[in-house]
Amino acid sequence: MHTDYSQIKPNHFFSSEKEKTNFNWFAFEFACELDMAVSFSLKKRLSKKGYTKEMFNLSCIKLSKLLQGVVLDTLNNKIPAMELNHTEIEAAFPKLDDKTIDRLLTCTEKAWAKLLDTCVLCPQACVSNKDEYCVMFDDPYYS
Repeated sequence: MHTDYSQIKPNHFFSSEKEKTNFNWFAFEFACELDMAVSFSLKKRLSKKGYTKEMFNLSCIKLSKLLQGVVLDTLNNKIPAMELNHTEIEAAFPKLDDKTIDRLLTCTEKAWAKLLDTCVLCPQACVSNKDEYCVMFDDPYYS
């Protein structure tokens, strides 16, 4: 069990070698993008609502993992297109008012768009090759 959430790290996205997949790397990348997309002022607002840096990071990780399910539903044609909504954000960031959830939704959309812009140029194809082993989990740079 991971206990250090002072930073969002790749090891938060696998518990065994088998889980070092491209799809879990994609989730790591999204959690990092979300952290960058949330402004200092919104992080300050969250801190006033009891969210420490560690709790915020854990919520970013949780949201990223929840959105993997939405991505899979899209890939499996269960839903027509990728949709971001309040449901996953409220699950990852509980006990927040609607205004804060709306602001987090905007940040989530921004992070999602930025990640996809990067993914288009990346040869790893983390979503298309989602089940393949991802060597970046073993790169000391990310440790």
